[in-house]
Amino acid sequence: MRRGLCAPALALMLVCGGAGASAQDVKIAKADAQIDALDPGIKLFLRRKMAEGNTQFTDNNVVLFLHGATGPSTCDFDLTYKDYSWADLMVRRSYVVYMGDYRNYGYSTREAAMDEPAAKNQPLSRSYLALRDIEAMVDHIKRTHNIKKVTLIGWSWGAMMAGYYASLHSENVQKLVLYAPLYDFNDHTNLGPGSALQNKRKPRDFNFALGAYRVASEAANTARWNGEIPVDNKDEYRDSALPIEFWKECLATDPTSNTRNPPSLRAPNGVLEDSFYQATGRPLWNASNIYAPTLVIAGQYDTWSYPEDREGLMRDLVHAPVKKSVLIPDATHFVLFEKQRNMFFEEITSFLKQ
Repeated sequence: MRRGLCAPALALMLVCGGAGASAQDVKIAKADAQIDALDPGIKLFLRRKMAEGNTQFTDNNVVLFLHGATGPSTCDFDLTYKDYSWADLMVRRSYVVYMGDYRNYGYSTREAAMDEPAAKNQPLSRSYLALRDIEAMVDHIKRTHNIKKVTLIGWSWGAMMAGYYASLHSENVQKLVLYAPLYDFNDHTNLGPGSALQNKRKPRDFNFALGAYRVASEAANTARWNGEIPVDNKDEYRDSALPIEFWKECLATDPTSNTRNPPSLRAPNGVLEDSFYQATGRPLWNASNIYAPTLVIAGQYDTWSYPEDREGLMRDLVHAPVKKSVLIPDATHFVLFEKQRNMFFEEITSFLKQ
């Protein structure tokens, strides 16, 4: 029997029940929008969820979620299966929640190269362009609510992008949550030397044969998830229906998903190129330039974010007025969908409320 799984029951009371029945009775208003990117011809999808009728917008209660390398924002943070919407949970904790898709993801503009054979073009949506998309989202949120700062919560590549943005624009960041960040591990088995991302003839170079984008199936995503769960019965860690339900909602954001067999999601490869550089000693940004309170958090068995990544962040966060690192036991890269998610949510909520 695994240790630690008694904790979610307590955490659930704290996160979901702490405000009594009224928190559960909140009516949640959803608004989807297409905003202008900083670059001509690009529209960015941005979803807002908040308590119906809310008129209170401050630097302390507005959050922007930033998605990772493959799935867009809605299936990551607003999953409709049961009570697995992290966005809804945050609204019930009195936050105004935004989530956005970078270009070539989800409901944002897909460039023409996404409809051409992948091998015809180099990797799309490099991090410097996703950074510009985040800048457009943050600026839009600040203007809309007449606030000065936004809290950023990034998952996986989104954590890398949140840190990248905060290292350049800490004046716009109230608090920073880096969930499963890649940062400072130069022997990364999935992304660095020896991985499929490496040009085997020129080991310092990225494998550009991967092309502009990749396609990802439910089976591939679930296999990756299963690979991090260190027990034979994967249902010990999660609801058995979750892998399919999660991927079904991700696939729904790509109008071409059902034209392939099996159905698959297109995801641009700029993240892979930049992550390869990050994982081979060529960082895009340095955490010493972050001046916002920062939480670094990950699951025990995560294989995108290693202990060395988080240790490097804690070492370099010399100007963060508050910095904290938390490891969630018996959890993987997908802890937000696992049985330890309530402990995970409570750690983040506690940090934001400080």
